Amino acid sequence: MADQRPYISALWHAVPSDIKTQLAQTILAGIEEHRANGCPVSASPTIFFRADDIAIPSDRCKTMLRIFAQTDTPLGLAAVPAWSTAEHIETLLSVAPEKNALWCWHQHGWAHENNAKQGRKCEFGDDRSTPQCAKDLQQGYDTLQSLLGNSFCPIFTPPWNRISNTNIQLLKDTGFKAISRAASAPHQNILPDIPINVDLHTRSELTAAKGWSGLLAELRAGIASGRCGIMLHHDRMNKAAEDFLQQLLIILQSYPVQPVPINYYML
Repeated sequence: MADQRPYISALWHAVPSDIKTQLAQTILAGIEEHRANGCPVSASPTIFFRADDIAIPSDRCKTMLRIFAQTDTPLGLAAVPAWSTAEHIETLLSVAPEKNALWCWHQHGWAHENNAKQGRKCEFGDDRSTPQCAKDLQQGYDTLQSLLGNSFCPIFTPPWNRISNTNIQLLKDTGFKAISRAASAPHQNILPDIPINVDLHTRSELTAAKGWSGLLAELRAGIASGRCGIMLHHDRMNKAAEDFLQQLLIILQSYPVQPVPINYYML
């Protein structure tokens, strides 16, 4: 059914009773590994959060924004231009109006449509002509700039974290200053990359135990690298995922890990 909620990953159906302890241990282990890599104590790891598929002001989306607002944690909002309207943006900005400076609005594709003729999903791959892609990228850029004004940041998050190098060059030509993809994405030198290396909600493990093992391993490695990027999908969150997110943001405040906005890496 078209209105059916997306699949909820296995780990959010069985959260360990000692998850707070496991989280604290994971964060500390990442910090210690970061220092063991030769980084000085004064050089704290940074962490940023990127929420994809933003536009529709659903209850899940608004709950996510409140959680970040309550903990004063910056959040990159990857907005889908074709889904966005002035009413949608106004509603989302009204969720925590005193905390709107925490949000870094940027572009998430054009219509979040799969245009790949075969293989893995991709909106801006090599299966469409360059003029078609250029038109959609420019239209998305203009739409969000019109809706958001100075609040629009010229970062591009491709749907499914995939985009061809030809289209990355089009991003640069359009006026984008950076791209945010998965850390595993192919290397490119066209635009600065702001990679995410932790996936909270689109995990594919079939059991909760494997899901938690994978998630905590990603979090530890991300912190150890010195730059941890966490990807969120509000439509794939349940109450357990919301509670975990709140716990994570609160626990991070007790450790030398610096939450930063996604555009921090452009400054």
